Amino acid sequence: MKTQRSMLIDVVQEYDQEKISFLVSLWEKIVTNISHHDDSKKIVSFLAKCWCLSIDDKEQVIYIWLPNEFVLLQVKKFFGKSMQAAIQQIYNTHFKPKLIVFPPFQSGKHPLQANLTKLLDIPTKDLEQTQKITQEFDTKTKKTLSDFFGIMFERKYSFNSFVVGDSNNLAFSAAKAVAEKPGEIHNPLFLYGNVGLWKTHLMQSIGNTIMENQKEKVITYMPASKLIDEIVSGIRRKKLNELLHKFDGVDVLMIDDIQFLADKEKTQEIFHNIFNDFVSKKKQVVMTSDRPPKELNNIEARLKSRFGNGLVCDIKNPDYETRFAILKEKIKLNDNPLEDDYLEIIAQSIKDNVRELEGALNLFATQQKLLGKHLEQKDIYAGLKTLGYKTASDISQTLQVSNLNKRNEKNLGSVIEMVGDYYSIATSDIKGDSRKKEHSLARQMLMYIAKKHFSRTLEKIGDYFWWKNHATVIYAIKNFEKIMKSDAQIAKDYAMIAEQMNS
Repeated sequence: MKTQRSMLIDVVQEYDQEKISFLVSLWEKIVTNISHHDDSKKIVSFLAKCWCLSIDDKEQVIYIWLPNEFVLLQVKKFFGKSMQAAIQQIYNTHFKPKLIVFPPFQSGKHPLQANLTKLLDIPTKDLEQTQKITQEFDTKTKKTLSDFFGIMFERKYSFNSFVVGDSNNLAFSAAKAVAEKPGEIHNPLFLYGNVGLWKTHLMQSIGNTIMENQKEKVITYMPASKLIDEIVSGIRRKKLNELLHKFDGVDVLMIDDIQFLADKEKTQEIFHNIFNDFVSKKKQVVMTSDRPPKELNNIEARLKSRFGNGLVCDIKNPDYETRFAILKEKIKLNDNPLEDDYLEIIAQSIKDNVRELEGALNLFATQQKLLGKHLEQKDIYAGLKTLGYKTASDISQTLQVSNLNKRNEKNLGSVIEMVGDYYSIATSDIKGDSRKKEHSLARQMLMYIAKKHFSRTLEKIGDYFWWKNHATVIYAIKNFEKIMKSDAQIAKDYAMIAEQMNS
């Protein structure tokens, strides 16, 4: 079944030139009448892309077409009364305006659109100033809305400053797609992951991008705790309808930490209605959580189901390469950047939290500034220990103390040095987290040797190579066996090293 708006569009397609001329003339008269009471520049700012769409004699209304919801809000606010007065004075005392939002019929100027700049005799210079004022007004309106209803976006968060890796690539791509076409794809978008993995960074990047490129969109961003406060306050003050009306004026809704709606039954009920309204009107919803929708505790089943109806993306703990890249990106902002060797130590020590990586970097930057000198490696180790992290040095010492087989420890250590000398690689690179091909290959060879020649358990091998997990060790051993079968040079290298071990 066609909607009222669709039927109106069909009618417009059948207009002849006489009908078009009449509606354009009527709109010009309405705008001219409004200009007697309102500033012409403000009129051009918000009414230039509006026009008379149709006249309904039965309902006694004149349909006024508007391009988007933002313009609708401003026209209601600034011209609601004056437009009705103009229509009743010019056309019929019993008629009223009916504002209707519908996507543009076609690119460029529509035949029903009047040239208000020429009509109101506004000079080009003043028009440029008007457009500038409009953009500033647009920004101020959004800031006012955000201050009053939600929290402001921080400009430092952008897609350009987000470091992409295997752990977050899908979430990043989905967020960019939503920012380009809010409400059209991936609606809702549900991002989840542990604390400190840049979920909020992605969410704010979406908001900043939309605000920059689609200025007509109104965006509200708030943590779930603020959403709860708004709803509870609306209920207590008996102003829930006013709150829901505010949501009507929003195009993109972003809720951080949605898991905190747990056990809030009334809030969940109201948010369910808000959520459904947004999705049905193709207005974008973005949410973050510390777990996927199905694992949200004490959240209504119908809400969890709807949260999962769009796109659900998890953000995993970053791998070593991503952690190092994040530090390299962040260090650009410091006057006294740390050396790459020090960044590697930090990336190897802090594995689960991007925010804590940044915190450690800020600590060392502050130390350099206060001390007035570049830090040394011992300072990095000391700082990490102060923050409660085990460094590779600590792990190595623990392994040496805890290993009961001192003879085997010494022998395996000498083999590592032998392999390092053979390939000209530092022992720390072989035992550490470096992903360089030559480092990784040497590490896999040594894990194979530890299993085959020293009868080490998988757990012991993993511990010796800086706490590698069971699965990593299995993969390394099996992969090295495959490499020896396909690469004659590697097989030859292994045979020479094995011969030296037994000599």
